[in-house]
Amino acid sequence: MRFNDKELAEASFGPADFEGRLNHKRAHKSVFKEKWFKLRYNLLFYFNINELGHIDRRQPAGVIILENYNINIDTSSEGVFAFNISFHDDHDKRHVLSGRSESHVEQWITALKQASYGYWRSQLIILQERLCKKTGKDPLLMYPRNQGVVRDDAWEPASSFRSHVRSFTTSVVSSPMLNTITREVNLIEL
Repeated sequence: MRFNDKELAEASFGPADFEGRLNHKRAHKSVFKEKWFKLRYNLLFYFNINELGHIDRRQPAGVIILENYNINIDTSSEGVFAFNISFHDDHDKRHVLSGRSESHVEQWITALKQASYGYWRSQLIILQERLCKKTGKDPLLMYPRNQGVVRDDAWEPASSFRSHVRSFTTSVVSSPMLNTITREVNLIEL
């Protein structure tokens, strides 16, 4: 996936799902550097922090796209509370992160695991199965803008155009004889 710098900077400006300071290093580098991390959807932005501790929010230093990845506690690193993000297709592209406490690391791991499309897809399938068991109907076959009509029933092939035109009956009461005249009126007159 390719981004240009302007698109990347604009994507990082919105509200964060989770953010905070972490120490970061690439797998092949030997030194941790403190960065400000901002999780937004499945994009993990990181920003440089200067010597005074101020965050440079104008432009992210980088972004990690959280798809096809694993998060593991890192015991081989020199960081005390460390975890790593590795990717299925490229194990050399591993990022090692460390936090200030075990609970801080657990919060980050939970947030990062819930950031991917794969996680939300699995949640959708679980909820779909639960609703299907309770109602006996697949909720994804319901067409929400069709006032509860099941999509399969609504899109069955019709024999003619006239079958799609709904009709309704009107009653007209004539006062002298109190007779009711009922007639069928089409919504679309041809």
